[in-house]
Amino acid sequence: MNIRKFNADDVLEVSKIIKKCFTIQNLGGYSKESIEHQINENSPEKLIENSNNVRYFVLLDNDKILGVGGYDNKKIRTFFIDPEYQNKGIGKLLLSHILTEAKNEGINELKCWSTKYAEKFYNKNGFKKIKDLNIILSDKSEIQFVEMKILL
Repeated sequence: MNIRKFNADDVLEVSKIIKKCFTIQNLGGYSKESIEHQINENSPEKLIENSNNVRYFVLLDNDKILGVGGYDNKKIRTFFIDPEYQNKGIGKLLLSHILTEAKNEGINELKCWSTKYAEKFYNKNGFKKIKDLNIILSDKSEIQFVEMKILL
């Protein structure tokens, strides 16, 4: 397995992984509308646009992308592992890489907005819960996150 920087050629496969996570897993009881909103927010076009401000990385096994994650100067962004490969240490490996990169850039703290599903994962990896968030989306649907942080 290896981790490298995300590039435009990765966008379709990454978007499919994110969609798979939102449609296959129960990430915290989200409504159909809020799931659709999150899938749209992680469309290929949005991922390319966001990559201007977010340092994304992909974790690969041979040439197959198994996960994606990134960060900016404040927050972990777009962290997803293909459901078929979860609970195998892949998420921990990718998160560790991201945290090391951020620390090497002089970032002292990162937050994340975790799904209820992933809260335990982040907690095991050193993140502490700050508060529950209920975000009202543009279509008036609601999505819940858990705001967490880690000191680097």
